[in-house]
Order: sequence, then C-alpha cells, then structure tokens
Amino acid sequence: MNQAQIGYRLNTEPRRGLATAGIFFIKAIMAVPHFFIVSALSSLAWSAAYLGYWVVAFTNRLPGTFQDFMAWYLQWQVRTFGWYFGNEDAYPPFEMDAGYSVTLSVPRNEEPRGGWALAGLLVIPKALAALPHVIVVAVLGMVALVVTWFGFIVAAFTGRLPAGIQEFAAGVLQWESRVLAWFFGLTDEYPPFSLSAEPTA
Repeated sequence: MNQAQIGYRLNTEPRRGLATAGIFFIKAIMAVPHFFIVSALSSLAWSAAYLGYWVVAFTNRLPGTFQDFMAWYLQWQVRTFGWYFGNEDAYPPFEMDAGYSVTLSVPRNEEPRGGWALAGLLVIPKALAALPHVIVVAVLGMVALVVTWFGFIVAAFTGRLPAGIQEFAAGVLQWESRVLAWFFGLTDEYPPFSLSAEPTA
C-alpha cells in the first residue's frame, strides 16, 4: 500500500515523573513549543498542498520540494504527539533527527492524478471524500487523549504504560497521517479505515 507509515517502539519503561506530568497536564505545557511549530507548519503545508494542486493540474507533476516540505510537517506532528501520548519519553528534538524512535515514512507521488488535483482545487469534492475519515479521526483523537490520560495514571503507579494504549494512540496518529498525506496529494490511494500501526522491533 502506498500510504504514510508510522514507526515506533513500545515504551516498556516509561518515566513515572513524566507520566505524572501528563496526569496534571504539565506535559501539555512542555509540548507547547512543538505545538506552536506544528501549527505554523500546518498553515504552510495546507498552502503548499493547494498550490501543488495547481501545479499538478497543469504539469501532472508534484515538485519534490513540495512533497518534502509536507512530509516534514507530518513527521514533526507525529513525533510531537507520539511523545505526548507516551510512545517515547525522550523529548523530540527541534530538528529531524533520524535516531528518534517515533517516525513517519511518507510516500512519493511520482505520477499524481489530475482528477484528484482538480478535486483539490475545487476543495469541496475532495473535502467531501475525506469527510468520513475526518469525523472518525476527530472522535478517535478525543478518545486517544482520554485513554492516554488514564494510561499516565497507570504508568505513574506501576511504571508500565499498557501496550494497548500505546498501540491505539499510534494507530490514531497513523490514521490521521494517512488522511492528511492523501489530502495533500502525497498519495492518490484513498486511505483505509484502519488503526493498524505495527511497532518496530
């Protein structure tokens, strides 16, 4: 499948102090610098995606610089929320460090379809096609926040963050990334309705 794919390792020994910070939302405050960066990159990525629709409509090619930038944004978002959800305890660096355990590989769209580019230019057709995913991801995202909060409580008392919670959170990030990659035109393959995100060894 030509889809964005998350990579992560199960966090088998979460830090109790960091879990406690999550319980009292201190972890959210710690993530604020990254949230600001993700927000700024998001605006630029959406602008690049729309400009990319025009380029594809006229040239049938999506420039590599556009694809690299949008993939960079998606990767930063995944690392930020992967850390917040507890899939990794090491604070994400302010650079694309290949050694970070939470990663996202994004496909290259070498032959973008003009039809999807036109749907993106008109906005509404592609937005309607994405709507079922948007609704599901919004609900799952809220569930992930609640479930993760309870996971922090478990980790604070036991030193273990349940694998099921980590897998669920990673699955939500996986689903959202696939939808965004498709909407941005990084792939023309419609994303599956799936939480599948297998941890790496």
